[in-house]
Amino acid sequence: MKEFNQFIKKELNIPQQKAVIHKKGAIIVIAGAGSGKTRIITARIANLILNENTNPNSIVALTFTNKAANEMKTRLMQFLGSKKHLPFVGTFHSYCLLLLRKNPTLLPYPQFSIMDSDDQITLIKKILKKSALEKQFSANEIIYQISNLKNKFDPNFYEQELSNKLFKEIYFAYESEKNLAHCFDFDDLMLEILKIFRKSKEFKNKFLEKIKHILVDEYQDTNLIQHELLKQMSLNKNQKLKLNTICIVGDEDQSIYSWRGALASNMMQFEKDFKPVTKIKIEQNYRSVQPILEAANMIIKNNKKRTNKNLWSEKKAKNRILSLTCIDEKQEADAITHFISSLPIKTKLNEIAILYRTHFQSRNIEERLIRTSIPYKIIGGIRFYERKEIKDLIAYLKLIVNPYDRNSLLRIINCPQRGLGTKFEEILFQQWDWNSLLDFKQLIHHIIKNDDLKITTSKKQSILNFINIYKNLSKEQKPLSILDHIINKVEYFSYLQKKYDQQETDTKIENIKEFVRSAQEYEQKTSENSLETFLQEIALLQEKTTDAKLENNQIQCMTLHAAKGLEFDNIIITGLEEGILPSYKSLNTTKELEEERRLFYVGITRAKERLLLLHTHSRNNFGQINDQVISRFLTEMPNKLIKHQDISEKNIFEIKKIFNTWLNCKKSDEILTFPSLVKPIIKTKKNFKNQKKKLNKLIKPKWKKNNFVKHQKFGVGIIKKVEQKETDLFYITAIFKSGEKKILSNFLSLI
Repeated sequence: MKEFNQFIKKELNIPQQKAVIHKKGAIIVIAGAGSGKTRIITARIANLILNENTNPNSIVALTFTNKAANEMKTRLMQFLGSKKHLPFVGTFHSYCLLLLRKNPTLLPYPQFSIMDSDDQITLIKKILKKSALEKQFSANEIIYQISNLKNKFDPNFYEQELSNKLFKEIYFAYESEKNLAHCFDFDDLMLEILKIFRKSKEFKNKFLEKIKHILVDEYQDTNLIQHELLKQMSLNKNQKLKLNTICIVGDEDQSIYSWRGALASNMMQFEKDFKPVTKIKIEQNYRSVQPILEAANMIIKNNKKRTNKNLWSEKKAKNRILSLTCIDEKQEADAITHFISSLPIKTKLNEIAILYRTHFQSRNIEERLIRTSIPYKIIGGIRFYERKEIKDLIAYLKLIVNPYDRNSLLRIINCPQRGLGTKFEEILFQQWDWNSLLDFKQLIHHIIKNDDLKITTSKKQSILNFINIYKNLSKEQKPLSILDHIINKVEYFSYLQKKYDQQETDTKIENIKEFVRSAQEYEQKTSENSLETFLQEIALLQEKTTDAKLENNQIQCMTLHAAKGLEFDNIIITGLEEGILPSYKSLNTTKELEEERRLFYVGITRAKERLLLLHTHSRNNFGQINDQVISRFLTEMPNKLIKHQDISEKNIFEIKKIFNTWLNCKKSDEILTFPSLVKPIIKTKKNFKNQKKKLNKLIKPKWKKNNFVKHQKFGVGIIKKVEQKETDLFYITAIFKSGEKKILSNFLSLI
């Protein structure tokens, strides 16, 4: 305790100290970018436990990602010294799931599965196919609309959206199928708890008796449901605060997720709903040098609906922002590589980030990074638990926990192949519609005994073998033994070897081994290690598996949205033009334009030392050359803080001189060098062709044997052979239902 109190006095500034030790009522902490908000919220929890003698079980800390929750737990353990004393720290979804698990009698069905995005897509596609609406709607579009509908939680919005009769049919079919399968989607987790709070006085009273302190991080990212849920968790029937304290931490200026339903206005609404509210501003920034913060302050002041604040830093510096005008996107990409190769040799590549508004901007940048042999990484990709082989095994496990889970059964009933075609699947689910009280085992026995269905003997034997996989398995068993049993029983490794080439098979087997290791680690780290809790933990994993990648010495390329929460010594922002940043979709409304400005603000405040901004005179947008207009955001930056250079007519030596001057480089300074993999192109036909071949080897083709492809006329097929015609064009031999076809790759799409 003594060490912790010394930490408060010596390591926290005055506003941070006030936020940490505030004792009673509602408190809102406006914590600007880089101001140490995680430090504040964890120190506040530790102060409640150590100095206020608060029972950890009476504290709930909510955030938005597992990564943020784990970071908070790690810091708390450093303060408290023991994991046993930790209160609940986790996401909104994980806390709602915890409450649902503890109150099964208040649910429409006590046993339930959680549908992830793939499960939702499968279900929506089934509904669209059944209603002959595949051509009118896409599954992703419907899922987005359903999620948007639920997160608005506004009766008027419901009426408006459901006025579309077709969408209304799909929506109610989706909810009906979900209920029959005893499933909740992620939005349901919060909605169901909100319903319980509103309907059950006993539940709410017990909650308010137990929980005395609630803390919420990143409050600018909350949606309407989360704000309403917080009110139910905190206020009595007279709308007065029942808790000892409620503390929210956030920053309206960093609200960039309105497309997910986030409302920056929730920060201001909190002051109205929880009044009286103590407001504390944390304006000292510990990340960036002062000129970058001054520029950020000047830009964000142009947004009207915000709490005014002025970020500042003790890190003084000069000439840290450079703006370049390029002739086009190719020169823009060249300028980026020239900048990187002008940096001091001690520079770490993973401390350099290239940010862009949309993914299409990255192509030219990637090509130039490849040509100059600069290692880079595009942040993103398939999450571990979303890989096909992992999802197959999870589906097998889900049926043990929830034998009514239709989506899981549909995924694995013929995986590995059991000779059960689409006709059998139609019979299976038609019978389940008519016998909805049966679980999957009972249903299959019913189908086998029903001679009217005319199921062949071989199919009957196949589905009996499928049922035998689940013999003597239960949700109370430990996940590791069950997982080993299923992998061996279904001969999953043999299935992979038959379906994929050796390299892909090896990769998938390694993924499965990692999955088995995760089950093993889960059993070791917790006493509550049943299959059911293991699956629920997996369902809550939302973080992208990029943490380890950020440790590699590579340039980090990502969208501005992906950069939220990160920081780098050098930030490069490209495409500062009207229609790109801000995006053309935002130019019609002030609300959307202000969010784009916040997005740019987030990008700027990622930079610790230097900020390079680029825009072009013209840009090739999907095959059309367009003149570009400089972004209004760039013109909002004060000239005294930013150095502008037009390099559109400058050669490589003049451009490098600009960077050397900006970086204060001396002739004796060593700079970053990269071993050349691609030599400069010499203007002869022979050398040009050789150079082209070498570049093609660096850029691996996406067309691979055994991958699935889709053709507008022939439907879905599987690749049998790949032949290169030109740099980005291939002859693809694929097997479709109608037979084998040889087609140019630009007429196909990968699925």
